[in-house]
Amino acid sequence: MGFLNWPYVEGVSAWGDKTSATRFCEMDCYATTYIVQFINTVTCAMYGTDYLIPRVSSKLSCRKVYLGARGIANTRRHGKDSVIILGHAMLIAVGLGSVAYHSTIKYTGQMLDEASMLYATATIIYGAFTVTIGETGRRVLSVIVTIATITVSIIHYCLSIERAFRLFFTSLVFIGFLQCVWLLSTRISDRVVMKGMKQLALYGFVLYVSGIVIWSLDTAYCAELLQFRDRVGMPLGFLSEGHGWWHILTGLGVYYYVVFIEYLRLCITNPSVSDKKVQEAVLIWPGIFSLPRVEIVYKKIQ
Repeated sequence: MGFLNWPYVEGVSAWGDKTSATRFCEMDCYATTYIVQFINTVTCAMYGTDYLIPRVSSKLSCRKVYLGARGIANTRRHGKDSVIILGHAMLIAVGLGSVAYHSTIKYTGQMLDEASMLYATATIIYGAFTVTIGETGRRVLSVIVTIATITVSIIHYCLSIERAFRLFFTSLVFIGFLQCVWLLSTRISDRVVMKGMKQLALYGFVLYVSGIVIWSLDTAYCAELLQFRDRVGMPLGFLSEGHGWWHILTGLGVYYYVVFIEYLRLCITNPSVSDKKVQEAVLIWPGIFSLPRVEIVYKKIQ
């Protein structure tokens, strides 16, 4: 065993036999018997940072927070949009559900993971559709979405309808995408706002698709990757854990999408005017290695 070249040694799970329907290309229990898939679990629990690369400040510190928690904090600074706060909370739920899944590889953990993804997507869909409808319409839509998602998740848990569940989930994502495209093309006229929204959408899309591609390659070349990890050992082998990269990239992609929805909702909602000031939503995004956020500023009416 050389320096920074610790070998992978498969262990036995403290949780018993694996009962989930999906398998992943990561050796079991090599770090601890209580975590079946170490990297897949850790990348769920560390779903984001304030800055993806450490900032050098006067204290030489780097603040790391969960994407969902950061999003909630940003939203609570202005307007306190409950739908967006719920969307960020669902992102945290997805992370926790994935931790429960990958640390045990049990069927119940898998259902928690997939149900949290479904509920998070439904929340975003609700946020995209309710920006242009009245109170009655929002209540009706909330009842429909809640009943539909809970019913599908219960049926999936009882019958394990993998294909039907994925079809329903993909349909929700596609419907949300079409609604966002429609809102962007019909309700946004400001060029600066339009540019910011397109950048959010592009980054979110590229990150999400990149995660899918990397996971697909991880599955297709699993045997070769396992041989590579066995040869280079830990921690270098961690970099080849494709599903871990899926967690990081899709987590960031969903965060960008939620911020996009928040920006869209704030820009479409009629600005409030008081004391000769107008409310305006501004996208704060210092650079590609920082996480975007939306802030409310007040400008004097000339």
